[in-house]
Amino acid sequence: MSGRKEGVVFVGSFKENFPEDHRRHVVFVGRSNVGKSSLINMLVGRKVARVSKDPGRTRSINFFLWNDELYLVDVPGYGYAKVSGEERERWKIMMEKYFTQCREKIQWVFLLIDSQVGPTPLDRSMIEFLSSLNIPYVFVLTKEDKADQKEKEKTIKELILLSKAPIVITSAKEGKGKKELLKFLKVE
Repeated sequence: MSGRKEGVVFVGSFKENFPEDHRRHVVFVGRSNVGKSSLINMLVGRKVARVSKDPGRTRSINFFLWNDELYLVDVPGYGYAKVSGEERERWKIMMEKYFTQCREKIQWVFLLIDSQVGPTPLDRSMIEFLSSLNIPYVFVLTKEDKADQKEKEKTIKELILLSKAPIVITSAKEGKGKKELLKFLKVE
């Protein structure tokens, strides 16, 4: 038996002074209420990230340590209207600081896109931001179970036009896409 710890542990919420160690980061980004916490919970097989019906609940950068080898990083959602401009600016500064300070450790960014809504202008800005920092990302279509075939096809076509990034279709409710995403994480 190795000394490695199995499972997922909540490390903490950070606005600065992010964990500084050798571990890889897999970051979950997307607009508010796109399903970041639900997707994390689906991937690890239990509820570790707090899921809220109210968008804009995540206000700092949350780190979850998986099998003592990598961090799952849940960042605040963008586009939530009921947050003050001042708060939104603080989030932007915090996010830029995280991505620039930790970019060498970021293995993947899972850029969550709602299957029904498709990429928003804010998603497009995130694509440009990640590309400018040379950070690899995967489009993760969420809430597949709620979208009809036409909506999914339209969203996929739009994403293909935006980038050559891989696309994984998921449903946290049904567990769809879990195996495909775990391949990116290199964990079983």
